[in-house]
Amino acid sequence: MSLRRFFGVCAALVVLAGIVLCRTYWVGRQTAYAASAGGQTVQTLALPRARGDFFDRNGRRLTGTTPRYYALCMPGEAGYTALFPYVSYENQGLLYERRNLAAPFLVEVDRDLTAQGIQSWMVPRHFTGAVAAHLLGYLDGEGHGASGLERAYDTLLKAAGDKRSVTCLMTAQGRLLADTSPAVVVEEPGTGHGVRLTLDADVQRACEALAAETMPRGCILVMDTATSELLASVSTPAFDPQNIAASIRADDTSLLNRPFCAFSAGSVFKVVLAAAAYEDGLDWFTHDCTGEIEVAGQTYRCAQGRAHGVVNLRGALEQSCNTYFVALGQLLGGEAIRAEAEKLGFGTAAQIAPGLKTAAGTLPEAEALQNPGELATFSFGQGALTVTPLQITAMMNTAAGGGVYKAPAFVQGITDADGTLTEPLTPAVPRTVLDKATARVLRSMLESVVTDGIGSEARPGEGTAGGKTGTAQTGQYNAEGEELLNYWFSGFYPAEAPQYTITILQDGILKPETSSAALFARVTEILRVWEGG
Repeated sequence: MSLRRFFGVCAALVVLAGIVLCRTYWVGRQTAYAASAGGQTVQTLALPRARGDFFDRNGRRLTGTTPRYYALCMPGEAGYTALFPYVSYENQGLLYERRNLAAPFLVEVDRDLTAQGIQSWMVPRHFTGAVAAHLLGYLDGEGHGASGLERAYDTLLKAAGDKRSVTCLMTAQGRLLADTSPAVVVEEPGTGHGVRLTLDADVQRACEALAAETMPRGCILVMDTATSELLASVSTPAFDPQNIAASIRADDTSLLNRPFCAFSAGSVFKVVLAAAAYEDGLDWFTHDCTGEIEVAGQTYRCAQGRAHGVVNLRGALEQSCNTYFVALGQLLGGEAIRAEAEKLGFGTAAQIAPGLKTAAGTLPEAEALQNPGELATFSFGQGALTVTPLQITAMMNTAAGGGVYKAPAFVQGITDADGTLTEPLTPAVPRTVLDKATARVLRSMLESVVTDGIGSEARPGEGTAGGKTGTAQTGQYNAEGEELLNYWFSGFYPAEAPQYTITILQDGILKPETSSAALFARVTEILRVWEGG
């Protein structure tokens, strides 16, 4: 081999060795980088999903009116110390437990901490008070609708808000990767849907305040006579939808939505017999009330054994004469009374929303009413009969509305995120159940109950009203052996051109501090102020 060729081969070997060494160095550097990259993690933290809201008839929010904030807590004592003053007592324990973890987490705080250099995100607080809590219902521990309209519309409301998560690029040492910051990712867009109710927030709050002030147990319903939409639906005792455990421990019936529950009716049911009498041509019937009447060996008495003398149908309603209606019931017969009650909605559950119905109440079976004693108690609203306050309101609304039965409505439809109605519900078809002349006479007689009869406390401060009182035995007694009673008043206002139908029930009490008729009058004052406001 020539010397020149020998030196050429050596040079080539040197170059090749250099290339190999460089490659080895590069691979080594890349391996170290890969090892470093392998220590990085992507932390994904789910933000609570905003739940769809309920709105009143004017598009005002009943839920979701205040914010809540979630802050990002970074690993280490510094994150724990920075957030400790801004979390609830329960979350202070959570912070303490997680302070030494190598991963970040989200914790609810009482304000937006972005200005303090702590990443925070807002999620609307679904419940901010207890407006119409019984109607709306409450959520379970996992955020699902557990009762009321929350349960009925759970699927729709759960999908309203965006499904969001916070993504953090973390080093192996539990710090954010240099030149990165947490990012919010929308994993699934929300629908923005909410539910608009028929309630008016102002009327609802005013009636809730009245109930809290005056009635330990009971309910108030205010219906728009023309549309049968509920402007207010109040049940008391109240409960906190964010602290259901307190009501369960108290065992105070506060979780019952009384407008949808069945109760003994008493004399408010006599309106059904009055309607049946006119429909069957028995409006001429008179009775000499001596204060008591005997049927099949059983004596039935008027309140306090009072003798009303000779009374016709108008006078019997004005004075709520039990013996008259017992005698009238014997003439009408159980089949006619039961049929009239069914026409007016008794014995049938009302559909409020998907999967949400009221109690149906109970009508005595036709066979049972062949017994004169059963028929007698049924005729003045006692015995096996039970009714819901909503049924009583719908009955009175039928009389006020010219004999046309309109199904009670609580929901107007589905909305967008701002409360604008986008999918209105189709109301149920009204049905004529009373002759117009019958309804007109009923309205006149019920007005006489207020102007000339035992319902005088229901007289409004301005204008006129009609309605019917009721006091029902419950078969329940207090520790002293005194029977607890249900106290009703249901009527319409103003009498000459009814705009509102109102029902007051105070249930299972010895004696009300304020009569149900007087509470009716106070509700008419709320409505008068509301109209002027």
